[in-house]
Amino acid sequence: MVVYTIAGLVLALWLKSESDASNKKALPSLRVNPSDKYTVDFYPNGNYLEFPMGTMRYWLFGNPEGKRVVMIHGISTGSPTYDKLARYMADAGHYVLVFDLWGRGYSDAPITYYDESLYTNQVALLLQKIGWHSNVDVVGVSLGGAIATSFTAFYPEIVDRLVLIAPAGLMQASSDIPIYGKIFRLPVVSKIVLHPYLKPVAMWGITQFYNAARPKALGNTKNEDSLRIADAAFSQFQKHSGFFRAFLSTVIDYPLFDLHERYELVGQRDTDRKILVVWGTADVTVPFRHSQRLAKLIPQSKLIVYEEAAHDVLISRHPQVNLEIKEFLA
Repeated sequence: MVVYTIAGLVLALWLKSESDASNKKALPSLRVNPSDKYTVDFYPNGNYLEFPMGTMRYWLFGNPEGKRVVMIHGISTGSPTYDKLARYMADAGHYVLVFDLWGRGYSDAPITYYDESLYTNQVALLLQKIGWHSNVDVVGVSLGGAIATSFTAFYPEIVDRLVLIAPAGLMQASSDIPIYGKIFRLPVVSKIVLHPYLKPVAMWGITQFYNAARPKALGNTKNEDSLRIADAAFSQFQKHSGFFRAFLSTVIDYPLFDLHERYELVGQRDTDRKILVVWGTADVTVPFRHSQRLAKLIPQSKLIVYEEAAHDVLISRHPQVNLEIKEFLA
């Protein structure tokens, strides 16, 4: 009897969360609850765009006559992950576009599926709005690397050169996703965890996860920049009303482990396109061993390896990485 009662309560809670979600508008961003670690003016010349699914923020700065480059961040860090690279490229004469993905930073969190379509279309809409229709260099890190690859597969006429930094999409669900990730991917569990009544419990779990995961993501580095960016990312959990939903929905909906066809398409069709891949050998978030698979799918790509660098290679090794990317995009 107790089992049936619990099962009924779980089902009722699930159905209620489904009903609540269908009646909600996009969850507001840091715009209504700013973070002192992730400020609205983190980059110069920021603006908002209004779309049916919500409001998003982008920053466009540098030389308007220079080469265009858009930078796509990962699943949790938000646009501050490009703190070093974006400013460096702008100072080098490029026209730099940085933005917050849906559900991160100062972009709202739509109540929808956080799948390949959502993110690829966000990039396309943004570029259309600012008038970038061709000759755009695309840089993506982690989830952003997967999005950049997908975007290149669907919009090859827009993309010039492609830079992938420890890109997602080629991992193996059986070995690369931790047990708590597998549990969260269960539909019933995810619906319950996302319910507003359980937000305090979810926040406690996220805090524990963050404290445990940060040292692994940063490796052995004591880099203050990496720690600062990590803290800015965590502030979203605390301040952005839709961040947790976007984060968890991405883990569930996005093909983090099944984007091989997009990589293969870029490799087979775009044989003349210049593609740079950057990876750290100590990366445990998107393990370095997957660089071998990427090389087979995109044989024309150039791989630059950073020994003992973790997933934060973009920040922890920024002097070398910035220079490599600048020379590649020259």
